[in-house]
Order: sequence, then structure tokens, then C-alpha cells
Amino acid sequence: MLIRSCLVALTGLSLSYYAFAAPGNPERLPSQIDPNISPAGFELSRAELVSRYSDIEEGSQQVENKKIVCPFLRMLERAGLFNPELETQSTLTVGIIKIASYAREFGCVVAGCGGVAAAVSAGQVTELASTPGKVNVEALHKALGISHECGLTFAKGGSVVDDATRDSTLAALKERADTLGRLTFDDLEAVKLSICEAQDVKISAPGRVEIGLIYTFLGGNERGFIDYDDVVRFFHAELPKTLGRPGIATH
Repeated sequence: MLIRSCLVALTGLSLSYYAFAAPGNPERLPSQIDPNISPAGFELSRAELVSRYSDIEEGSQQVENKKIVCPFLRMLERAGLFNPELETQSTLTVGIIKIASYAREFGCVVAGCGGVAAAVSAGQVTELASTPGKVNVEALHKALGISHECGLTFAKGGSVVDDATRDSTLAALKERADTLGRLTFDDLEAVKLSICEAQDVKISAPGRVEIGLIYTFLGGNERGFIDYDDVVRFFHAELPKTLGRPGIATH
């Protein structure tokens, strides 16, 4: 069972890699980024997302769920997308199909985010933290083959967002940002690796995937950089000002 679940997890990651990099998910030039228009490949533009999900816009008083260590899923929960599950469950378990469908509204291709969700589910099933076809978004640390250490927002061995760790990561990123508050992929990777080194942990494949997903979701592929302020927003489950396509970084 252990080997089988690990293979399923790895297969899910592999499928998501190719889905993210597929020709049907083309890059957009910097001049084509417009937060008020739905670009090709997006279900909703930023303006449409804010109109539909005001709880993730700047100034919202909606509290983030720190049990969800993935900032993307934490943002979806803060947007109210998992409210039906919250009303009927003691732990927040969401279907893979639902996660993939809503992620598409935020620019993530179904096969890509669905593949990652499937890999997480498979890893959690092995640890008896979820059931087939479901993801326990409050127990991502129990996803065998996917969970990892040297987190950007959670402490070593932690299972929730830790304010001190998050603040430390953001401080390190701010130190590396240029005078315009811009960060490169290398900046993000360097901070990640420094956390791993401090924890005496080797960065894992899922850890590297995490860096790429953050960089691309914040528009890194299109612009060649991301904004520090958008990292702050994203790490606090707030919708970034610039949205890109989550996928493989072409730094």
C-alpha cells in the first residue's frame, strides 16, 4: 500500500508537470497583462475574482485558516469556496474535482491542479488522513510523498502557518528585493534554500515545485519578476495584484 500510494503521488506530480507545461497553456507577454480583462486560459480576470470573492481582496476582515499551510488553498478557503464543507465537517475535507474546478477560476489548468490534488489525496490516504478522491486541506502535512520541511510559512515539523516563520521569510525576501520591490525566481529560491540549510534539511522535489508555483502564480513567467508586496498578500491568503498562470517557472 505504501509503495502504491507513493507511485500514485509521483504520477500525479508528473501529470501536473506536463499539464502545466502543455502547449495549450501559452505564456502571455508583459504587455498583455491586464487585471481588468479575462486573458486566454483564465476563467476569471482579477476584477471578476474580486467581484465574486470580496473576502480575499485587500482590506477584508475575513480571518485566514492557519491550519491550511498551502497559501493557494488557504486563499480559496478564505474566499468562502469551502463553506459548504465547513458547515458539515469537523475537519475540512474537499473533493479533488471541486478543488480543480475552483482553481481553474484562478488560472490553474484543471489537469495541473487536479494532478497535484490527486497526489496529495493519495499521500493522505496512506496516512489515513483522508479518503480516496478527497483532500484534507487542514492536514497537508500528512500527505506522504508531497509534504515537506523548510516551509516558507510554517516551522520545522509544524502543521499550521506560523507567524514568526512567515514574518522571517518575508523579511528575508524584502532584503533581496530591488529598489522597486521586485524579486526574481533566484531570490525566491535562495530564501527557500537558506531555510532548508538552517533546518539542516535537503530541499525536496515538492519543495521545488512550491517555489515554481508561487513564482508563476504571481506573474513571474510573464514579467521575469514578481512583486514583493504580492508575496506578502499571497502569504496572507489575499488575492495578489498581478496574476499569472500557476505552472513551471521559465526563469
